[in-house]
Amino acid sequence: MSHPPETAPTRRRPDFLTGRRLDIAVTAVMLADTLAAGLIKDVRDGMPPWGWLPLMLGPLVFPLWRRHPRLVLVVSVGSVLASGPLGVGPLAVVPALVAIAVAMYTGYRALSVSTVLILSAIVALGNLENAGWEFTAQAVERTLLVIGWLHVALISGLSRRQRDAYMAEAEHVREEAVKRKAADERVRIARELHDSLTHSISVIRVQAGVAIHLARKRGDAPPPALVAVEEAAKDATRELRETLTMLRDDDGHRLARVEDLADRYRGLGFTIDVACGIDHAAPVDAEVDHAAYRIVQEALTNAVRHSSGDAVRVRIGREGDAVVVEVADNGTSARVVPGRGLTGMRERVDALGGDLRVGPGGYGFTVRAALPDSTAANAAMTTAAATATATATDASQSGPAESGAAEPDARPELEESR
Repeated sequence: MSHPPETAPTRRRPDFLTGRRLDIAVTAVMLADTLAAGLIKDVRDGMPPWGWLPLMLGPLVFPLWRRHPRLVLVVSVGSVLASGPLGVGPLAVVPALVAIAVAMYTGYRALSVSTVLILSAIVALGNLENAGWEFTAQAVERTLLVIGWLHVALISGLSRRQRDAYMAEAEHVREEAVKRKAADERVRIARELHDSLTHSISVIRVQAGVAIHLARKRGDAPPPALVAVEEAAKDATRELRETLTMLRDDDGHRLARVEDLADRYRGLGFTIDVACGIDHAAPVDAEVDHAAYRIVQEALTNAVRHSSGDAVRVRIGREGDAVVVEVADNGTSARVVPGRGLTGMRERVDALGGDLRVGPGGYGFTVRAALPDSTAANAAMTTAAATATATATDASQSGPAESGAAEPDARPELEESR
C-alpha cells in the first residue's frame, strides 16, 4: 500500500554522517577508488612515480567544495587530464564527475557546462586519434560513454539544486500556512472572548458602579464587597482589552510599543527609564517578541504593586543570538514569593528555551530574561548567501565558463506575592 506524498516515509542519512564528516567519507571513498585504479595499472604495466600525484590530488581537494567549488572543479578536472595518458581506466574519472556535480549544485552553471563541453571535445579527439582518425565503433562507444557520464554528473547536480530549492519553497509555504492558521485562530478566540466575557463583565461593572453611586448619594458608605467587585471588574476589563489587542494585532513589533506601555505606569508615581536597543525594523521572532513584551508588562506590574522604590529601569537588547530583557526597580526584596506573574514569566521563557533570573541586582530587584532568537542571524546569513550567489553567478558567466497582566490602579500591600 503506497503512502501519500506528504506522509511517505523517507530514508534519512544517519546524524553522524552529515556536514564535514560526510565530506571526509566521500573523500575517502574517492581516494580509495583512484588508488585502486593506479594499483591495477601498476601491477599490469607499471606506474611512474609522478602518476600517483594526480590520482590523489583530485579526491584530496574535495573537502573544500563548500567554500571553493570552482577550485575543486579545476583541480579535479586537471588531475584527470594529467592522468589520462597513463591509461589508468575509468575509475580515475570519478573525482571529476563529483566535482562537476558539486559545481552545478552550488550554482556555477556556466563553468560546469563549459567544462563538460571541453572535456567532451578532448575525449572525442583523443579516442579519434587512437583510432587513427577513423570513426570506428570502439572509438564512438568510448566517446559516448564518457560524454554520457559527464552529462549525468551535470544533470545530477542541477536536479539536486532544483529539488533543494523546491523543498525550501515548500517549507516556506507550510510555515506561512501555519502562521495564517494561527492568526485566524487568534481572531476566533478574540471574538469568542469578546462575545462571552466582555459584555458580562461590563454589565457587572456598571451595576456595581450604580449601586456604589446610589449608596453614596444616600449618604451611606458603600459595602467593601461591592467596592471590591467594581475594582475586580475594572481590572478584568483592562486585562481582557489587552488580551484581545494582542490576539487581534499581529502587525509590527510589540517591543516597539514598550514605551507606550511604560507611559501607562508613569502616572502611578514611578519614574520609568526605557532603553530598547532593537530597531523597530529589525527582524525578531514573533513568539520572542510577544514573550519579551509580556515579561516587561508583568515586571512593571510587579514593580508598581510590590516595590518599595520609586524608579524602574527597562533595558532591551541583543546579546549574541538572544533577545535580553531586563527590568529592575530601586526597591529591595528580602524574600521572593513566586506568584502567578513570575510563574507565567518562567513558563514563557522555558517554552522558548531561554533563561530567567529573578532577584536582587546591581540596581535593585531585577528580572532578567534571555530569549533565544536566531532570526537576525538567519536574515544576515540569507542576505550574505544571496549576495555570494549573485557574485558567483556573475563571475562564472564572465569567467571562462503568558500571563496577560494589565496596568494597575493602585498599589496593594507589599506582602502580596509577585
